[in-house]
Amino acid sequence: MSGWLAGKTVRLVGESDAICRALTTQGAHLVDVDDCDVLILVVPSPVKQLAHEIDHDGWRAVLDAGLDRCFLAARDFASSRRTIGRGGVIIFVAAPEQALGADHAAAIGGLGNLTKTLGVEWARDGIRVNSVQTFNTGDVLGSLVAYLASDYAAYVTGANVGIGLEDG
Repeated sequence: MSGWLAGKTVRLVGESDAICRALTTQGAHLVDVDDCDVLILVVPSPVKQLAHEIDHDGWRAVLDAGLDRCFLAARDFASSRRTIGRGGVIIFVAAPEQALGADHAAAIGGLGNLTKTLGVEWARDGIRVNSVQTFNTGDVLGSLVAYLASDYAAYVTGANVGIGLEDG
């Protein structure tokens, strides 16, 4: 099979038909194990709440899903790639930070800064880290994620990319 991602193994954590479709169209082999070339984490969108209605447990749950789990998964992936002496790619996908309330804004704002920091810190190990913030769930999202996972984006790291909704 040919394509941008031919020969690459990709673990997609979370749900996105468009990303899954784009990855397989470009030749990626989707796996459900930690030993892979590319890790893509799709952050679930929380229910929007006004700041004064968010309790501590709700606040922590959104930060856990949108920031903590992403960091821990990325750290473990990077550690395993370093152990075998190979680079890799990490891509975080989430709704825009200002869109779903203060708890989501804190989590995704933190994720954006984490992306920049890890992108710089892990570049020396050949590990690229990028994020996409959008409500777009269509082919544009899938194509962008496939591009960021590919060798065509070999010099793109620490980027937070936002994309608008598709026309239609």
